Amino acid sequence: MSVSTYSKMEQGKKTIRDEDFEAVVRFYEGRKEDYSFCFDEEKKEKANALIRQCIVSFVYRNQKEMLPELENYLSDSTNLHSFAFFETKLLEMIYEYFTDLSFQERLPFLLEHMDLFNQTSQSMIYDLYGLSKLRTYDETAIECFQTAKSLSVLLNIPGWLGLIDYHLIITYLRFMKPEKAFPLFEECGREFQNAGAHRRLLNLRFNQAQCFLKLGLFEESDAIHLNLIETYNQVDTERFVAMIYVNFSWSKLLQKQYNEAIQFAKKAIQLNYNFSDLYITLAYSNYQLGQPEDALDAIAAFRRQNRKDPRSKMVLKFLEVLENFLLGRKKTFERLASQLLLQLEKWRDLEVDLFVYQMLIDHYTGMEDEHSLCVVQAKLIDFLMH
Repeated sequence: MSVSTYSKMEQGKKTIRDEDFEAVVRFYEGRKEDYSFCFDEEKKEKANALIRQCIVSFVYRNQKEMLPELENYLSDSTNLHSFAFFETKLLEMIYEYFTDLSFQERLPFLLEHMDLFNQTSQSMIYDLYGLSKLRTYDETAIECFQTAKSLSVLLNIPGWLGLIDYHLIITYLRFMKPEKAFPLFEECGREFQNAGAHRRLLNLRFNQAQCFLKLGLFEESDAIHLNLIETYNQVDTERFVAMIYVNFSWSKLLQKQYNEAIQFAKKAIQLNYNFSDLYITLAYSNYQLGQPEDALDAIAAFRRQNRKDPRSKMVLKFLEVLENFLLGRKKTFERLASQLLLQLEKWRDLEVDLFVYQMLIDHYTGMEDEHSLCVVQAKLIDFLMH
């Protein structure tokens, strides 16, 4: 074989013949005693079957039950050194996702060789790609899920289209596009119902309440929250009811029912669900109720947790704005509030913009600074218009 021919094969510009591929494998087997390539063509078929099985477990939320089988598969080196090499690399990433490990590092390799996977694997890769982007608040996650959905239309995997729609719904809600999430609920629910994925249906109802909340339909949202609190123990765990309390408390906060907002937030914390936004509810509700000491206590409690994730850092920035307002540190408050409003353009799902504007209005009203008050009110109007 000429050097130029071999070079083209390495670059993927020329397909290697079976006999040449086997000759290369035998060459390396002769040089390295512990290396052996498995020529069993059924390996690829078995790997694809396992990928499909993983998708089904993903739909039914029983990923953990797949772990022993995945561990057994990945412990067999012949799967990696076989025609199922690329499928095995995908299964490695699926295993990492199912075990809550950092799976994103494998994505560039899989995406580079996307044309070597079948449609089922491609749809799974794009779905995981979307989830990885969602974790970093990257709005292009929407495009990834849409691609995954287009690849899955003809796959006939019960509930899989529904799960991708569910991920799209979560993404639209994250980026404050509830009007785009709303039309997906009916079809997604039908997919889950037909597949018998009842735990997913519960999650879907939870997100439907969120969607109503973001659309300003508080009555509909609260009705779902109440229903979920009454029925959650039939199909899920205390962690799920804590999540309901988180959303319910936020609903009450937006409706200015501050005492109820505090009660629901505390119930969530009692169930050991310390979602960072709970401390926005506790601190801001106490401020509105004229209880500054309790508000400051909530801020101090959150700061002691020393959280490092991006969302918690943004929550702390809001709490620091509120803290400086309550302590009467006027210049520091104005500076931090102005900085935060700029940063919130990328964090609109925190939904604290109105709270910051309200504090600024209260601040300049108390100072009788009509000029600054008019500027803030103009900015608030512009925010509400867009």
